[in-house]
Amino acid sequence: MLERILPVLFAITIVPAFSGCAGMADATSKMAGLGVVKQEKSTFDDATIVEVSPNWLYDPDSSWGNSVKLGARWSSNAPEHVALVLSHSSNTSGSGAAYVGLSGVEINIDGDIKSFSSGKPTNLDSSGYNSVSRTIYTESKNTVVIPYSLLERMVDSKDCRIRIHTSKGYEDARFTIERIPGGQGTAILSIREFIEKVDAVKEKG
Repeated sequence: MLERILPVLFAITIVPAFSGCAGMADATSKMAGLGVVKQEKSTFDDATIVEVSPNWLYDPDSSWGNSVKLGARWSSNAPEHVALVLSHSSNTSGSGAAYVGLSGVEINIDGDIKSFSSGKPTNLDSSGYNSVSRTIYTESKNTVVIPYSLLERMVDSKDCRIRIHTSKGYEDARFTIERIPGGQGTAILSIREFIEKVDAVKEKG
């Protein structure tokens, strides 16, 4: 009897512990500005804007991990479409560029592959120079517009994979993997929250 009870007790103990670790990781990510959903009203055309800041992607087959993060932006003035926000953060210590061009994505949903290009140059930005570490922190960012219904399919699918085309080649990611080993949440979790917010705005009209 004891041999049967012990595995159950272990499972009961480990699930809340993992949930606590995941919750802590999510809170830490949002404090760092990753996967934060916000809603605002445009001062130009009164459109309701919903956006989620870029969050990490993950590819279990990559030995280096993903360097490009994924976010999204939606406007009530173009409700049938959504802009995927691609972001690459890096730094340069004294010499050499640390920017990456972001030109497009391929989305593979359960074997159905669709391609989209950005159609505009990558926005390159940098923070101030850190004289102590001799480092300039840089960010490359671009957007790719896709149908909003496709983003919904991505979130609901069993297997969604993304290929992000960059000036250094491409990066693959498994969009439907919710957490990186160690508990760090990925972009699908924050985009799921983003979709809930957008749908709430749509219902209000």
